[in-house]
Amino acid sequence: MAASSRLLTEWRNRVRAEYGSAGLAAQASHWMIRCGFPEASVHTGLRVVADELEHARLSHATVVALGGEDEPMSLDIRATAAPDAPEGVLASLVDTILRNFCLGETFAVPLFAAMRATTTHPQAREALDRVLRDEAVHRAFGWESLDVLLTYDAPGVRQRAAEQVPDMLAWFHHAYASHEGAPPLTEDERTAGMISGTEYAEIYRTCLAEQIRPRFAKRGIDI
Repeated sequence: MAASSRLLTEWRNRVRAEYGSAGLAAQASHWMIRCGFPEASVHTGLRVVADELEHARLSHATVVALGGEDEPMSLDIRATAAPDAPEGVLASLVDTILRNFCLGETFAVPLFAAMRATTTHPQAREALDRVLRDEAVHRAFGWESLDVLLTYDAPGVRQRAAEQVPDMLAWFHHAYASHEGAPPLTEDERTAGMISGTEYAEIYRTCLAEQIRPRFAKRGIDI
């Protein structure tokens, strides 16, 4: 049976998202170098770049395995880099670590775990296995990078996080909650890596309460 257009669109979007994440990780690594981050942190950032490119490749292979086109995909170049903060490179680095790693990668771990739990399609399972294995490393990279930033300027970083994170969370809430009310999944969609809109929303709420808020609170950051 041919894959649904919704399923193919889902995996095409994952190709684009993973490629965009590679660009954001490369930019973060560059900013880390400019800010004099520990060498180990920079090396982990570069590992994240390589991981995300591999995720994009595996996601593209899944599109093809599901019957989609084996052609390069159009990309929004704006999704591969974060804007420079007017306050300078350190503020830019704080913002991207908060949004893309402390939040984005922390939400991603339970999200991909839920997708993997019902996936039996071989290529989709291979892609999700690799993504899920790497996301825990990427999540740790985010929080460890925030800890380094706190050694630079704890009051300033805490204040910036308190100011910026609520709007970032509003974006993630919309991204996750917007799936609620979507038509029910078919069995083929579920076994090829999709989860329901209700699951998206529940993952957002649970991860925010049990993972994200406690991690910020532990660092003296009130969001």
